[in-house]
Amino acid sequence: MLDLLGSFTQLTIGYSIEQLVIGYIMGILVGLTGIGAGILAMPAMIFFAHLDSVSAIGTSLFFSVLSRIYGVRQHWKMGFIDQETNFYFSLGAVPTVLLASYEINYLKTIMNPETLDYYMRTFLSGTVFVVAIYLAWDAFKKNQSDLYKCGDPLMPSQKANGVLFGGIIGGIVGATSIGGGVFIIPILTGVFKLSAKCVVGTSNMISVALTLIGSGVYIFYGNVNYAVAILVAAGSLPGIKLGAGLAQRLSNVALKKIIAGLALISLMSMMASIKH
Repeated sequence: MLDLLGSFTQLTIGYSIEQLVIGYIMGILVGLTGIGAGILAMPAMIFFAHLDSVSAIGTSLFFSVLSRIYGVRQHWKMGFIDQETNFYFSLGAVPTVLLASYEINYLKTIMNPETLDYYMRTFLSGTVFVVAIYLAWDAFKKNQSDLYKCGDPLMPSQKANGVLFGGIIGGIVGATSIGGGVFIIPILTGVFKLSAKCVVGTSNMISVALTLIGSGVYIFYGNVNYAVAILVAAGSLPGIKLGAGLAQRLSNVALKKIIAGLALISLMSMMASIKH
């Protein structure tokens, strides 16, 4: 409670408005594409909120919890969530997000902060590069179907892959706050063959569980700025509703291209953060 109150006493009017505006932009991206809460929020927390890397991760996770719960409600009402896929993915991801969150907070206590920041950002940039290339290929490949498929029964191999990839993504989310959308989306499209609209809703649903657990660990270690997270989340609410509405009207192919473009922007932001 003292940390919560203390974070608000340090705010200025200009700083607060800036966080609300950032939140609104984040909300549109989360509602429209299912990505943005981590891969764009973390650099924003560093550049605009002036937080250290580990605190930026914890704050991004906490913001993601606050914003994605509302987004999940919007997509649930529109039927854009595959519940069986969500179950098997979360089965593998929940334990690893807990373990990775603990390890990163522990590393902060024993490593030089600048060294830790540099290695984390370099690793993320390389990973995001691979994902961005895949998303671009998937968005612009020929002979794409625009049929909406969501909720089909999973094959045994898909269930096993869900647990396996979920474990990998859970570790990335806990260690970086990134992965709730940009790393889940290629798996939901490539492994589970979900349509873009169903991918958006399902990735939001999975991310709620992962960020809730991960942020709990960062809160325990005192690496969350509550004021920034709450301001950004408050600004995101109208943006999420707008983004979810736009996603409903866009075609499957058009939505894939927007997601690919956002991934490329995210890559540039991560590469810039290495030099920061």
